[in-house]
Amino acid sequence: MAAFLILAVSAYHIVRKQNLDFFKRSFQISAIVGLIASFLIFFGGLAMGQFMYTAQPMKMAALEALWKTEKPASFSLLTIGDLTGKEEVWSVRIPYAMSFLACNNFSCEVKGVNELQAQAVEKYGPGDYIPLMVVTYWTFRIMMIFGFVMMGIATFLVWTSIRGDITKSKWMKWVPWALALPYLANASGWILTEMGRQPWIVYGLLKVQDAVSPNLTPVDLLISLIGYTAVYGSLIVAMVYLMKKYAIAGPDVAMQESVDAEPMHVGSQD
Repeated sequence: MAAFLILAVSAYHIVRKQNLDFFKRSFQISAIVGLIASFLIFFGGLAMGQFMYTAQPMKMAALEALWKTEKPASFSLLTIGDLTGKEEVWSVRIPYAMSFLACNNFSCEVKGVNELQAQAVEKYGPGDYIPLMVVTYWTFRIMMIFGFVMMGIATFLVWTSIRGDITKSKWMKWVPWALALPYLANASGWILTEMGRQPWIVYGLLKVQDAVSPNLTPVDLLISLIGYTAVYGSLIVAMVYLMKKYAIAGPDVAMQESVDAEPMHVGSQD
């Protein structure tokens, strides 16, 4: 996210031919960092997915819309379910791919939500233990799509910055819009994390419905929600204002304000 922020600011000034030497350098550095970071995040996500396979198997099955247990398991490119969200109507899948992503081999078993639901009922009692699959399925894919797009953009920007003079590139005016990508990917991933473990607040130990304080009233909850929204909303406004101000101003103004803000040391003189 930091790399794409610097890319966006650098591209903004390059398009306007401002401080070209400074922003060409920051553009190149952030492109390289963005490329390295995006690939590290991909492999980090792969490792976390394999941990999810053992720690939260229902979330794994739900994000894949895998209703029935498969061995080997296929990866869904597109799945359409019925109106109940409990049965598959049509899908396009890559054979063996899900087994590899889950276990690092092409033959392991990945349990489906139907079998996991039956196991959960037997272990925890009656209830619906399947998260809202339309949310888990699409947030996972949105996260992955934006992640791959960022990897592609970072690769392209590194290649072009090495290959020639980026200050003359007509596509540079579109680079600032790439700042939205990490925010969208992060938001999608967080929604997947929170919705994928439903109905648990602590997976396998405590349900959301059992975690509500008995002393909490609807009015208390409303006041708390309004308070948090007001505080964080104010912080967002201040953050966006300050970041936009200094991003547009450029390094000279920022450095001047930094110098002006230094404390003055006053001492006695004889």
